[in-house]
Amino acid sequence: MTHWLRTLPLLLATLLPIACGAAHPRAVADQGGQHLSGQQQLFQKTRDQMSRGQWTLAKQNMALLRHYPLYPYLELALLSERIDSLSRADVDDFLGRYPDSVPSDRLRAQWLAALTRNGRWGDFLEEYRAVDASRTQQCWHAEALFQTGKPEQSLAETEQLWLTADAPDACDAPFKRWLASERRNEALIFRRALLALERKQETLARALVVETREPYKLQAEYALLLYRDPVALGNLLPQLAQRPEGGKVISQALRNLSRRAPDMASELWRQAVAAGQLSEEDSAAARTEIGRQMIIARGQDALPWLLQNDGNGSDGFLLEWRIRLALRGGDWPQLADWIGRLPQELAQSQRWTYWRARALAQQVDDAAKVQQAADIFAGLARERSYYGFLAADRLKADYALNDRPVQTSLSTSVIEMRPDVRRAREFLALNEKANARREWQRALGTMTTEEQQTAAQLAQRWGWHDEAIRSAMKSGAMDDLGLRFPLAYREPMTGAARTTALPPHWLYAIARQESAFVPDARSSAGALGLLQLMPGTAQHVAKGLGIKVNSQQLVQPASSIRLGSVYLSDLLRRFDGNRVLATAAYNAGPRRISDLLKNQPGQVSTDVWVETLPYRETRDYVQNVLTFSVIYAQRLGKPGALLAANETAIGQDVLQLGSSEAETARQ
Repeated sequence: MTHWLRTLPLLLATLLPIACGAAHPRAVADQGGQHLSGQQQLFQKTRDQMSRGQWTLAKQNMALLRHYPLYPYLELALLSERIDSLSRADVDDFLGRYPDSVPSDRLRAQWLAALTRNGRWGDFLEEYRAVDASRTQQCWHAEALFQTGKPEQSLAETEQLWLTADAPDACDAPFKRWLASERRNEALIFRRALLALERKQETLARALVVETREPYKLQAEYALLLYRDPVALGNLLPQLAQRPEGGKVISQALRNLSRRAPDMASELWRQAVAAGQLSEEDSAAARTEIGRQMIIARGQDALPWLLQNDGNGSDGFLLEWRIRLALRGGDWPQLADWIGRLPQELAQSQRWTYWRARALAQQVDDAAKVQQAADIFAGLARERSYYGFLAADRLKADYALNDRPVQTSLSTSVIEMRPDVRRAREFLALNEKANARREWQRALGTMTTEEQQTAAQLAQRWGWHDEAIRSAMKSGAMDDLGLRFPLAYREPMTGAARTTALPPHWLYAIARQESAFVPDARSSAGALGLLQLMPGTAQHVAKGLGIKVNSQQLVQPASSIRLGSVYLSDLLRRFDGNRVLATAAYNAGPRRISDLLKNQPGQVSTDVWVETLPYRETRDYVQNVLTFSVIYAQRLGKPGALLAANETAIGQDVLQLGSSEAETARQ
């Protein structure tokens, strides 16, 4: 079988339609019509013929599609058919007619692969572009240098690639050559083994440990042993201390051990520091992770450990947590002092500016400090942010939305006529969203700021909400709330809110945070759709509704909105109508939040509760959703408070059992 027959299906797979959509992008984005134009149907038919090897028929149809926006992809398929025999003139002709485009990027990548496959190393060097080269292409470049009589340059470039975490198969030959050369560096081999263990690539680490020679052989073997059994560090500490780079193995083992036995890790860390076995960098890395695990294991009781082991607050991460634990304990006088010790960039952030003002405001006997707090709150209240809205609530002031729609001198029709934008539009019409996004993002990269802002307006007009958001942010239009916070899928969203008695602005805020209105969004954890439901959670909710759902339905907006709103309403009932807790549970899982409440002594103000959540992702998530809720309330014409009257303090009394006992945690 010739090469093009092997590779062509891969190319065509990126072009084959997922499903029929509407001829107009707006209808596609809104899941509207189901009819394709004649040219769109012919384009699909032609690609299908190409996938079946019916090239004569396909070429006949191509003659009728010469002016169709996606015609370059058909040309690309023809060139891919004979990629191994293409001349440079053929490639240059295509690249010249479609410069700075996705089709050109794809042809160039295929062309470079073909040149390496056929041993045309000199031609590869002429075509290679370092500025946008993939890791595979970088490894090919190192091989090309060797094959064209430049071994020293090849070895030097290989050495630069050695410590990369993602080493593709293309690196195998250059790496093998480097290992056999005089440039071989045992320290680099050892460090790559540690890097592999850090990234949990045990198979690679094992091979590198076998490859490692003295003076790093023994400590490499110890590193692998400790990766599997970090408790063994107690016995190996003296031996490692005598070996070059032994401190790096000790530090890595301490970090692993802290996740299993933080107290043991803490004691061994102290021993290693006292014996001078750790560099400042290795000691700090171990201390940070041990401190993190102490906080997770002990909560408020971790504060003495932080004070003892980072007394000067030299570790910014641990100092921030020291402040948070002081917050939970109500130690306001100490709080202001510790905030003052933060690195300047952190101390001046809105987060710690707000808490500094809160600490000052507690000193009610000092009128000057109370006034200073009020002044700080007044400055923060001018910002459209979580801390700005909290500050406004403190002052009983209106929220500063700072909505400033962008004004451009360009017409959207100018952007709409660009070839790359027309290609994006056609892929949208064909419901091929991945291809559409690729074209759109490539187009944005070649636009001026004003063009990007106009493109954002165009995407919004098409109903392509996620790209309108991204384009607005890329262009710096951060204050155009209409672009950044669209009222997407308005009928199903407001309808679901009515049916489930949810505040519509809260439902919108959740969807905006979860997916930015990407209907087919898929997270690394497996969550799907606009509301990012885990399949298990969706199945449970669907069962309660007496319906069945599959994964494909979860990426349909209507299904995602219906199931997500029911799940949210269930969480809201479970947590006694408290949106803050329900929001946290939607992100971290109801069981985790219930456990936090069960272990919480007494009642705390909500701003303190959110700030001291042990999960950073959930903390940021809750803050964003509450902020977005205020913005969406304004956009829906029903201004609402950041926190409702029943949400200003949190204690165990809000913990209720809702209609569902589902404990499916959304990781």
